[in-house]
Amino acid sequence: MTFRLCAVIAALLLLTACSVPPKEAQKPLPAEPQGHTETAPDLMDGADGETLAGGCFGCHGFEGRSLGPATPSIAGLSEGYFTAVMEAYRRGDRFSTVMGRILPGYTPDEVRRMAGYFSSREQRPPEQKTDWRLADRGAVLHRRYCEKCHGEAGSDPQDDAGRLAGQWKPYLRWTLKDYLVGVNRAERGMSKKFTQMMRKQGVESLEALVNYYARQR
Repeated sequence: MTFRLCAVIAALLLLTACSVPPKEAQKPLPAEPQGHTETAPDLMDGADGETLAGGCFGCHGFEGRSLGPATPSIAGLSEGYFTAVMEAYRRGDRFSTVMGRILPGYTPDEVRRMAGYFSSREQRPPEQKTDWRLADRGAVLHRRYCEKCHGEAGSDPQDDAGRLAGQWKPYLRWTLKDYLVGVNRAERGMSKKFTQMMRKQGVESLEALVNYYARQR
């Protein structure tokens, strides 16, 4: 490499070094004032029940008709029952894996709007296999232990004790077991009846009810 070429390279390196300001001088420019960005609650403020309910479709199915056996259908639930269950999740009186974390994002008034929407939707029970012998026994058990609160066949749409007919078998089974072991807090009357049934009719009585309710259309 010639002396002249070396001199040119040295000069270029010196110019580059001089053009970079010291770290102390490299201060970020002040941020420009930003306009107000609406938060999620702001955006949903005043939304109708159908808009709010859209957030539930991912788990509970379109219009609240569940396609997953671990998740209940909520289409056709009475407004009173829907609201009561949501508030139970909010208080921690009802066990949940997800709902207890979701509810704080909704106001009581928004819950009431969603309740009105889901109560107006048609329930369409899924097709599932049931044992007719167990279902027949479940019909007898329902009339003896459950009908007073849950209505005929557990399907009264105005029933504030919850609609049982046409729900998925796995969901019914797990939910009833949760009540049995005390994970979910039951009304005193339900707890007493449930305990009586299990003591007198045996463990199989729970499966009989599950098959009976799942068979209903």
